[in-house]
Amino acid sequence: FESRIWDVYRELYYGKTGSVSSVYLWEKDNNKDGRNATGGFAGCFLIKNTLKQDGGSIALGEWSSIHVVDVGAVKEGKCVYNITTTVLLSLEPSGGGSSTISGSLSRQNKRECSVSLASRDEINTTGGIDTSHIVNIGKMIEEVESNMRSEMDSLYIQKTRNVVDMMWTDERPNVSTEWQEHTKTLNEAVFAMSMKGKGNLTDK
Repeated sequence: FESRIWDVYRELYYGKTGSVSSVYLWEKDNNKDGRNATGGFAGCFLIKNTLKQDGGSIALGEWSSIHVVDVGAVKEGKCVYNITTTVLLSLEPSGGGSSTISGSLSRQNKRECSVSLASRDEINTTGGIDTSHIVNIGKMIEEVESNMRSEMDSLYIQKTRNVVDMMWTDERPNVSTEWQEHTKTLNEAVFAMSMKGKGNLTDK
């Protein structure tokens, strides 16, 4: 059940082609109740998206997002979620050569959310996990991925461009232009992935 829900998320944000997703859930050592509404559990939500272009500025681009989730036990209708997210981005510009642009970004988020206890029949239908957990985890992952895409575009890529502009002078125009093209390519790729996600949501 969790894999089907996660697959829908992948299609909405990354498209049906070029992307794959996986979900892994396991019980924590101190959990005696299993993956249900009262006992805590842990999980890993994975997405990999590959983009290939003919004639564009990017020959090959890969985006991988890894979300490791720790779910605490439910107490008085509340549950604490800890999510560690890592995004890996790798780009190969067009035009030949062996240059590759790559980087990673990690963030941690913690949130306490309300959990409505489901019936035993409902839990069995969803494969042993309460639907409240699925909703809470999904909202957190959606929010952190959106923030990290914006952060990579507005902060890191723009900062890289500013540093390159400061490092290289007019006396080295060829090298300067080459580095500026690299940062421009990275900026365009992240923006394209973000717009692709928005377009898919609109179409749905």
